[in-house]
Amino acid sequence: MEYRHVPFITLSEIKPRVWITLSGCNFKCKGCFSPAKGIAGQKMDVDELVSLVKKASLDYYQKLPGEIIITGGEPTLNRSYLLDLVSKLNSSAVIIIETNGYFLDEEYIEELIKVGLSEIMLDLKAYDEGLHRWYTGFPNKTILENARTIHEKINLIIKTVYTPGIIDEVEIEKIARFISDIHPEIEYRINDFKPLKGLSRTPTDLEMENAYSAAKKHLKNVIISRSCRREKTTPKKKSWITVFPDGTMKRRSLKN
Repeated sequence: MEYRHVPFITLSEIKPRVWITLSGCNFKCKGCFSPAKGIAGQKMDVDELVSLVKKASLDYYQKLPGEIIITGGEPTLNRSYLLDLVSKLNSSAVIIIETNGYFLDEEYIEELIKVGLSEIMLDLKAYDEGLHRWYTGFPNKTILENARTIHEKINLIIKTVYTPGIIDEVEIEKIARFISDIHPEIEYRINDFKPLKGLSRTPTDLEMENAYSAAKKHLKNVIISRSCRREKTTPKKKSWITVFPDGTMKRRSLKN
């Protein structure tokens, strides 16, 4: 039996939507603020995790979620675990993975689609290979190739974190130009960096707007996204429910 460490799952207060967080990642991103980048949480097999998702959803929403997002860490680390997880989740839900894309070759993508995956959200850190290698510890050639393959097979969203002085307006435009070469209508989300260990700072509104304008030169569907929310506009509800492996629930916001 296979296991992944799960620090928590998250329930949206906007709609019946669940994020499943799997800990552990192959990248060593200098600006990562995720508590799941290392091994954290409780070791769970797929059946235990699916049971937690279903019970928490029924307790909170009184129904199963219509959308499930598998994130991390990096969800694609254990191929057989992820395939089993997607196959056992609510078959009527839209199932999405958030990934750095490094392992997603054509065969892996096709296997995920076969068991029920609906969409891939690719976190593209940088276009410049030297910058990408410095920031993550890995080159990005494979990721760029995989992005093209993903778009051919399944709905693709790409997102980048604007990090002042590192991944800025110039780099955002390079990424947008690359995405446009695949297809100009691919959704591109620009997130703002959350400061960590003095690496950078939160971008200003003007910097985010300039990055948006630079990306819009090449793409039709660009969104400034202040968080991991799926909505294209910021909703009034700005808190969520964290559910720990033991079933304990806690309402949280950006403040805590």
